[in-house]
Amino acid sequence: MRTAVFREDESNPGAFQANASIVQAGFFFWEISTGEVSCDPLTLALHGMPENGPSDISSFLAAVHESDLADVRDALGLIAESCGNYQIEYRVTSDDGHRSLEARGRVLPGADGLPARMVGVVMDTTAVHERHEAERRRLYERATRDRWMQELTAALAAAVTVKDIMAAAQAGLRTFGAGALAVIAPEGDQLAVVASCADDEQGEDSMRVLDATVRTLVEESLDRRAPVLIGSADALITGYPHLAPLEQSARQAWAALPLTDSRGRVSSCLVSFPEPQEFLPEERALLVAAMGLLAQSLERAGMYESEHALATELQRGMLPRGPLTVPGVTIAARYQAATSGMWIGGDWYDAISLPDGGVALVIGDVQGHSVHAASLMGRLRTAVHAYANEGHPPAAVLERTNRLLAELNTDPDRALFATCCYIALTPSDGRLQVCRAGHPAPALITPRKPPRLLEVPGGLPLGIDREQRYPTTRLRIAPGSVLALTTDGLLEAVNKDIDQGFERFLRGLRGAPTADLETVVDALLAGTQKAHGLGDDVALLLARLNKPDRRS
Repeated sequence: MRTAVFREDESNPGAFQANASIVQAGFFFWEISTGEVSCDPLTLALHGMPENGPSDISSFLAAVHESDLADVRDALGLIAESCGNYQIEYRVTSDDGHRSLEARGRVLPGADGLPARMVGVVMDTTAVHERHEAERRRLYERATRDRWMQELTAALAAAVTVKDIMAAAQAGLRTFGAGALAVIAPEGDQLAVVASCADDEQGEDSMRVLDATVRTLVEESLDRRAPVLIGSADALITGYPHLAPLEQSARQAWAALPLTDSRGRVSSCLVSFPEPQEFLPEERALLVAAMGLLAQSLERAGMYESEHALATELQRGMLPRGPLTVPGVTIAARYQAATSGMWIGGDWYDAISLPDGGVALVIGDVQGHSVHAASLMGRLRTAVHAYANEGHPPAAVLERTNRLLAELNTDPDRALFATCCYIALTPSDGRLQVCRAGHPAPALITPRKPPRLLEVPGGLPLGIDREQRYPTTRLRIAPGSVLALTTDGLLEAVNKDIDQGFERFLRGLRGAPTADLETVVDALLAGTQKAHGLGDDVALLLARLNKPDRRS
């Protein structure tokens, strides 16, 4: 505790008032020139000095707590310099640690007008300081918990998976002094742990095991549909004597809180504590509110995960099944979903065997994320497949698909456009015909040369202009060359900068002519997964023109 000095303005003597309720107070007279102190027995006792003890200022200073001694000496120096009212707060050592004191007095002048004597009272303010400290701690704890509730609310609102939600809950366990948490729901005649978290792996493992204590408290909270709060191990045995013979747990307090979802299904959240708890009304209300938020988030996460599983399965059902195999060409392709719930993307890829013995490599992206976008993607992929099988050249395939989408976009509120890149490859001689409809250019990686983007003029995305025409770029590639096609979800995955995205894409393709294409594809996607978040989906297709088999 720092020592405070207050000098009252002599023109305002009414300002000199006690600021605390005093339990004990003694008086003193201090002769500044001689250092002699005259006081009552209580003043001596407050300083831990005997009734007949010494009565000089140095003896009183010897009783001051060492942390406050320098400040008290400085305060006495100021007092000796001018007349007026003063207040000093300091601590003295005592049998139980220390005692807080407050000395208030007035410095009177001598015949020469200089400070000569200080008269005043000494008050024991230990209880006051303890109350202030307790109130300060209470306010701090309340502010901490209020802040944690805000952080928890924000974290739970952002979380879309059970794993993310429990991670947010675990971060707040220590705010309540809790060690572990488990959400437990009835399944038939049994109880099952839906989700759990703890400060350590051992604690989490223990929450997955429903011992007699857990079952008893959870079952009662479910039956009563009311919180069951057990503040100590003794209270547990008192309330549930049948648990007494069981081995004592490391947990010392428990809170079983019923949770009800929007369908009326009831579960229970069991929170355990390593130390006994009082469960004061304010803490209890905050705990109930936090678990209510947790229940809502878990229900939402369950819906998201179910919907996302359904959406992903629906979308994958529209993509080619199994590996893409074409004579003379090695193909590796991936689709990576980045959305959640029923928000489905419109990315697709395909490899189509052509009537002339060639292969069409196709990649496309329908605008937006919705069931409508995904269903439109399925129709476009089917259309491209059909037009290609009819033997149309690349430009004709895109132009027919463009007219189809333009005819489908009759409702302005539901109109969508799509981008597409179509490459017709003849494996026997490496001839390429490339057409683009607003899609990122494909990359070419040839043996012993760095990856580069092909300069392929393109037209508008599909579905915008019904009469759009698409130019065809013709070139020839050598055996061992690799073609790489992707959607902009991969190129913009890290920081939305398309130029940097192309640079990362090309760097990741180095060595592709001799590498395992499946490994290359996985590596390209792995670099985006952490930053991908809830951005765009990714479709990626790599195709290598194999070298002729000399044995044939």
